[in-house]
Amino acid sequence: MSKYTWLLDPGHGGIIDGVYQTAGKRSPKFPDGSVLYEGEFNRDVVGRIIKLCQDNNIDCINLVDTEKDLSLRHRVTKANLFHKENRNSIYVSVHANAFGNGKTFNNAGGICTFHHYRSKSGKRLAESLQRWLADLTTFQNRGVRSNDSWANFYVLRKTHMPAVLSENGFMTNYDDAIALMDPDVRQSIANAHFAMIQEIEEDGL
Repeated sequence: MSKYTWLLDPGHGGIIDGVYQTAGKRSPKFPDGSVLYEGEFNRDVVGRIIKLCQDNNIDCINLVDTEKDLSLRHRVTKANLFHKENRNSIYVSVHANAFGNGKTFNNAGGICTFHHYRSKSGKRLAESLQRWLADLTTFQNRGVRSNDSWANFYVLRKTHMPAVLSENGFMTNYDDAIALMDPDVRQSIANAHFAMIQEIEEDGL
């Protein structure tokens, strides 16, 4: 039996009938015309994390078990209602990053993990996750960052439980984006998240 219930939030929308559900939030076109859609990437990674949790009897919930782009308020309200009833939940939001206008590739790249600046437990989660991401992937390590004025994430401000948000590579960095299309890299990212989950399950917050 797990100590916590892990509330997993794949950011943005997915693809319905071939149509991406979130404006922007995608890579520039690759030379072959393909595109990395962040919402699809987020859902794939969360699905992999959920499988790892289920295989190891760790309680988890997919907060956005749909391809629709549900509002941030919907996601956070669902998480807070669950936490109110259970009091042992942890919120994990999975994303890929971007820089610039999104129309061209640039040099900004790497992985980083965010927590609310007033949350000691959030900082503990972020430090663990970032360490595992740095160990298990080859992306540039951009470190742990707090939810300050320039990255004022709603899901970190409004959740009532320990929360963390990962930015797993840059869609606007060509090398990062190519890597994020690779199933093996996606599995490594999921493995890093699960390693953090295992660590917190064993040691607590």
